[in-house]
Amino acid sequence: MGVLLKDVAKALNLSKATVSWILSGKGEEKGFSDATIKLVKESAARMGYSPNLLARSLSLGSTHTIALIIPAIGDTFYSQMAQAVEKQAHECGYTLIISSSESNAEKERQLIRALRAQQVDGLIIAPSKGELSAIRSMMDEHYPFVFIDRYYPELETNYVIVDNEESSCGVVSRLIGAGCRRIALLTTDTHLLVMGRRIQGYRDALAGAGIDADPALCVEVNRANYVEAVVAELDALFERCPDVDGFFFTTHYLALETMRYFIERGIDYRRRFRFACFHTTTALDILAPEMLVTQMPIEEMGTRTCCWKTFATAGNSGRRAWCFKTGSWTETLFFGP
Repeated sequence: MGVLLKDVAKALNLSKATVSWILSGKGEEKGFSDATIKLVKESAARMGYSPNLLARSLSLGSTHTIALIIPAIGDTFYSQMAQAVEKQAHECGYTLIISSSESNAEKERQLIRALRAQQVDGLIIAPSKGELSAIRSMMDEHYPFVFIDRYYPELETNYVIVDNEESSCGVVSRLIGAGCRRIALLTTDTHLLVMGRRIQGYRDALAGAGIDADPALCVEVNRANYVEAVVAELDALFERCPDVDGFFFTTHYLALETMRYFIERGIDYRRRFRFACFHTTTALDILAPEMLVTQMPIEEMGTRTCCWKTFATAGNSGRRAWCFKTGSWTETLFFGP
């Protein structure tokens, strides 16, 4: 067992309260002399005393930890997001705990309960669809939490998102401007609000150019086995729509698997098609450098999520939200009722 507070106090023939006040930075406030303060600090350091940070944090009502719950740690987008949030949390004096819900609503609920039991000061959540009991509980108890990337529009909660619809519309419009008329849509997880908004952006771009949306060009891939599903869906797409001249991917991993499909079949995809994608990765920069991309402002999202103004109102009535319009790189602050 290490050196305890009582050991330092006994060695100096002082009370535990005196040593505790001085080591917690309250020596001058309590009226102790500079000599006594110096003696206690030097003795504690020499004896190897280390404060019980958890006990101190609990007594102060703060553990200086926050937790981030994301759908998938292995997803490059969310791993980059976690890195950005951790960087900002560290700069704000907080330790970040990172957990993955694996897009499972029940696991997300369990994580929220477990992390709150660990006395984290607040939660940042990219929520799964369907789990509202734990969310409503935090709202009722005014517990600080912020949604990132995803949110529930029907709930008065704080969130940091991008304008998925406008950004998708913008990048698909650029495909149309490049001459594409038969643009395939590859998407997944259509039960999620963000995916629905990206699909709507695709439709808005077509409508704005006077192009009828063809359901035959719209492909939904099952996330559970997306590697195999992409192959089957693309085979079927080219069978029914051989005149495809462009692709819009609502997420980067669908773009990566499509590039794999083309390479394995020896298709000269860079000459035959044009591409647009919501977010990208280094691999896509290499495989399809001409791809039009709506780049997610991940670092800015991490900074805004950890902003004290965002957390300061979290759990209270009303809503504070940042919406990044990535197409024009502007940001708008919305205040809910």
